[in-house]
Amino acid sequence: MSEPSRTEVSNTARSLAAALIGDPFYRAVTVACGEDEAARRDMLAAYFALALLEGEQAGRVDLADAAGHGAAIWTTDAPAAVRQAAYAQREQGLRALLGEQGFVHFTAIVANMEHALAPHGLHDAWYLSIAGIHPDAQGRGLGACVLAPGLAAVDAAGAACFLETYNERSLPFYRRLGFDVAARHAEAVTGRDYWLMLRPAAGNPHAA
Repeated sequence: MSEPSRTEVSNTARSLAAALIGDPFYRAVTVACGEDEAARRDMLAAYFALALLEGEQAGRVDLADAAGHGAAIWTTDAPAAVRQAAYAQREQGLRALLGEQGFVHFTAIVANMEHALAPHGLHDAWYLSIAGIHPDAQGRGLGACVLAPGLAAVDAAGAACFLETYNERSLPFYRRLGFDVAARHAEAVTGRDYWLMLRPAAGNPHAA
């Protein structure tokens, strides 16, 4: 897994923005854009550029292809201090990027989701934090391909992993990759439900 170039990061960030612009979480954090969808795409591209940097510093990033049609960003078993430092750097960037209300939404949603996650005891699990494929490139199998290296790494580490999604239509896709729905939660800021999906450690169907 080589570090992506600046061009790859830019293209990938824009692909993620195109893929996830309708997601309730990302609409809530880009509230400053109002109804300006072009501005929202630009803000989300900057958001995902920060997320890609954090993933490179303290997690794992897999690109869908050389053209930057999408990516999967993982939080892994990197040392806690490394992860915390990378997150703090991204948080500083998001505070400037999202505006006051957008950042308030971001911190509140993250806090709500972390509170809901706490009882599941996933402190040692890997987290698929962001995954997306540009709409123009969907239907080619890139979604499964971009997740395959990370899932292989999860299995090699003997770890469980999890994800959260607001998109009910994505549940069958993730089930085919070994994830199962563990819970459905209502999130107050977005006013929408989301699903927590878990994938047990390889060889241990009762993990997590």
